[in-house]
Amino acid sequence: MNVKFYLVPFLAFCFFGSALQAQVVINELSAANRNTITDNYGEREDWFELYNAGSTAVDLSGYYLSDKVDNPTKWQIPNGVTIGPGQYRVVFASSRDEVSGSFLHTNFKLTQTKNDEGVVLSDPSGMILGLFVIIQPNQVNQSWGRETDGSNNWGVFTNPTPGGPNGGSFFQKYADDVSISMEAGFYPGAVTVELSTEEPDAVIHYTLDGYEPTASSPAYTGPLTIEETQVLRAAAFSNNAAVLPGFIETNTYFINEVHDLPVVSIAGDQILTLLNGSQIHPVATFELFESNGEFVAEAVGEYNEHGNDSWAYAQRGLDYITRDQFGYSNEVKHQIFPDLTDRDDFQRLILKAAANDNYPFSNGGAHIRDAYVHTLSQKAGMELDERTNQPCVLYANGQYWGLYEIREKVDDSDYTQYYYDQDEEWVDFIKTWGATWEEFGTWDDWYPLHDFITTNDMSDPANYDYVKTQLNVTSLVDYMIINTHVVCMDWLNWNTSWWRGRNPLGEARQWRYALWDLDATFGHYINYTGIPDTSPFADPCDNEDYSGFGDPQGHVDLIISLMENDDFHALYVNRYADFNNTYFTCDYMLGLLDEMIGEIESEMPAHIDRWGGSMTQWEDNVQDLIDFIETRCTIINGGIVDCYDVTG
Repeated sequence: MNVKFYLVPFLAFCFFGSALQAQVVINELSAANRNTITDNYGEREDWFELYNAGSTAVDLSGYYLSDKVDNPTKWQIPNGVTIGPGQYRVVFASSRDEVSGSFLHTNFKLTQTKNDEGVVLSDPSGMILGLFVIIQPNQVNQSWGRETDGSNNWGVFTNPTPGGPNGGSFFQKYADDVSISMEAGFYPGAVTVELSTEEPDAVIHYTLDGYEPTASSPAYTGPLTIEETQVLRAAAFSNNAAVLPGFIETNTYFINEVHDLPVVSIAGDQILTLLNGSQIHPVATFELFESNGEFVAEAVGEYNEHGNDSWAYAQRGLDYITRDQFGYSNEVKHQIFPDLTDRDDFQRLILKAAANDNYPFSNGGAHIRDAYVHTLSQKAGMELDERTNQPCVLYANGQYWGLYEIREKVDDSDYTQYYYDQDEEWVDFIKTWGATWEEFGTWDDWYPLHDFITTNDMSDPANYDYVKTQLNVTSLVDYMIINTHVVCMDWLNWNTSWWRGRNPLGEARQWRYALWDLDATFGHYINYTGIPDTSPFADPCDNEDYSGFGDPQGHVDLIISLMENDDFHALYVNRYADFNNTYFTCDYMLGLLDEMIGEIESEMPAHIDRWGGSMTQWEDNVQDLIDFIETRCTIINGGIVDCYDVTG
């Protein structure tokens, strides 16, 4: 990982034209806060500190704070905010745009890895009084600050002091980066790699096992020969006590490895501990290589477990979030899913090991079901939010870890912001997995809407028109259609999520549904929902039998009530029929499955060699899935006719 930062003097200007300008300065700031300080919400937000170096109190009312020099009046300090002589005011760059007691929250956040953001202080006329631009990020839980309060000498604090005097643990800078002569990637044989740094009087320490280098790691003395797949990590350690160790460079070298899929390499001190079942949140790298072997993206973030029942399997899924606070990147920058979305930046991703359809750990698993159903929904243009899929190969600390899926994460503000212009503070996101909870926002408006639909006459056009202003009825219809069509056995009381955005300038302002785990489909796995028929012959209106015991939040009750309305009834039946005549035909469904199986088939021998099983058994499991779909897509139109009393 060759992260390059351009070290130029930090811009910390003060113009002395008023008492405020002489007295109040930006004293310390950090966009690397993971454990330093929490706000009044218990969150660890970016923060900066203002310091009054004068002998009298200063009224900050009407002054401005911003993260951009070209937009200095971004957030106005409300009336009544003062700072006493020799005192400090901590401001949280949280984007909450509020004042709560002594807690000040701006309407912007800081992204330190963009290298063009910082803190700007301006007077009520918009004249800039002082600023600090982050040219180089901090390492985690560190800050930039004045060596002593109000002084002109800036540097790094390894023990930040928000709201208190600056002092102690002060360093001039970080050591310069390490340059690596060979790019990360795939090579047919051994490679020779040279390391260098422009940092004077420094020693480069490195590792080849994925762990972070320390001063105790081997010292670089000459070219390294890498003869097998390994992760090279290196950093410069200065002999100058005033210079901190530099950022770590990470490159994975795949020696004599061949894959037809994209490859993800992750590396970190505790990443194998997580993958082996410990429920920890380790910091690790993320390197992405396209199917042709080209290195295309890198980041550093935090990993945690993905999956519930499937966490008991030896091959486990992971949730990943890029953390700007670590100082390397704020997102994975690449168009990972080019056939399905133009999106090319991702803070969060899922590395899914097919969960409860995993082969060989789930009995009968085909290693494809969930990805297949989400992709089918996307291809069909359903009014749902799906976890976009890209099969990949995973390596962890240089070790082959088998066939995975890179998946887009829906319950994430980056997702809702990109597709709908709805940031986290505008989103109400509800999830049911046994219990029901608010992932973001609140459910305060959901339950009154639910009660309105189920207690009023939906045949009344006025009532139905009101419902359509609050609920995306097509999304509800599509959610029922896709789950009943694939005979899902693990929804409603599990794996159900729905949300809406409240930003009037954004989209998705009506409640809509998102797909979650769809492994227990097409006759596979456990009937957690208790549906009456798990065979290919299941009636598409079986969902009406789930009301109550299998549907604690009453989504089916919504369907039952809305079916009283002729327009909704027509929408439901016609939409189901349209899908059955297009994307749910045998030709299309089997063709899509064949295409997706074809993508992963060449990787299965190596996957099986790593995890067990046999190609014959996996192929038999895939055939069971094919047989179910062939039967289902043949009889489904008759089921629609029988269920909804329509002409076939």
